[in-house]
Amino acid sequence: MAETSGDCYIDVWRDADFRGETLRLRGPAEYPELGIAGGYWGGDIGSLRVGPNAFVMAYRRRGFQDQVVTFGPNDEVADLSQFKFDDEIESLKVIDSLKIFDRLGYNSHSPAQDSSAAGDAGAGPEPGAAGARPNRNKGRRRPGRGR
Repeated sequence: MAETSGDCYIDVWRDADFRGETLRLRGPAEYPELGIAGGYWGGDIGSLRVGPNAFVMAYRRRGFQDQVVTFGPNDEVADLSQFKFDDEIESLKVIDSLKIFDRLGYNSHSPAQDSSAAGDAGAGPEPGAAGARPNRNKGRRRPGRGR
């Protein structure tokens, strides 16, 4: 698949509705604190736009700590207060979506083309892979069902 393109980034604005000072953070990269480009942006991001080849993990505290909210390619958020995250982002991870898809094996094959993909337990990211989410239902019993 293609090399990393210039489309892995996040644009951030200090104010809601894409107003005020703006900054482009290029990825793939990790920003454990947002003292960037001669200014401090931590706790001062009101809106954002994600590039077409990026996934973003935004953390409430420095060093990728506390609550996290994720954004995908081409996501736009005019007002981060809808996530209760306006002026709360202190660290970011910008992940190259092309590399994620390479790892998952989505070269030219679309899972929608494979009728068995929906029932394939192996579909999805490997445990520990970027973008992988833990199965919160693993090990839980469903009400009304015995073992």
